Amino acid sequence: MARDRTLPSDFWTWEAVIDCPAMTRLLFLGLWNFADSFGVQPLLPRTIRMQVFPGDPIDNDHVRAMIDELVTRGLLRIYVVDEMDYLEIVDWRRIQRVGKRARRRYPGDPSRPDPVPEPAAEPAHQPVAAAPPDAVPGVSPLVAQWRKSVGRALRHFLPGGPPGDTEVWIDRWIADGCDLRCDVMPAISLACRPSPDGEPPAGLAAVGAYAEANRIRRLACAAAAA
Repeated sequence: MARDRTLPSDFWTWEAVIDCPAMTRLLFLGLWNFADSFGVQPLLPRTIRMQVFPGDPIDNDHVRAMIDELVTRGLLRIYVVDEMDYLEIVDWRRIQRVGKRARRRYPGDPSRPDPVPEPAAEPAHQPVAAAPPDAVPGVSPLVAQWRKSVGRALRHFLPGGPPGDTEVWIDRWIADGCDLRCDVMPAISLACRPSPDGEPPAGLAAVGAYAEANRIRRLACAAAAA
């Protein structure tokens, strides 16, 4: 889900920005809109191309080349967590305001100190609640519930089980304000159900399109009823 960001007036005179071609500067600005509250997003050139250049004749290799140039100029850095590549916008806190309640959507660079403030400790006299037996360290209960429900549905419809980018799509659906029960689960049932003519089930891109249509329709109905 895109976010409104602040554009500093001195952006246009940054030496590293001046040295970049115009399309690379535009990509850099586009990344600001789709990064999380800490300037991080998965390094997925195809997804980034569809986000920033949806109507332009630019291929995935060109997007990756522009990302590599931004890394060389010191405007982006790349790091890996659990075999997934992530982009981080350098000096994000100097560019944007990060609120005290900001929470990460993607994992931070494990080689760098995390600026996210630690939650206040519970008073000593209060017992600490035990984690649920199926809790996953570092994963919020909301995300865990989405992964469990979506994974179960995909295993039911897809012979090979959930695709490798399922968690990326789950993060996107949550960020876009989709409802698990009303938007995503019906979309999985519709998009992944085997067709009568033997055609293979559609992928998660089709699920995403149906989920977005469900979300828009749900919000429209809610607005009409208000």
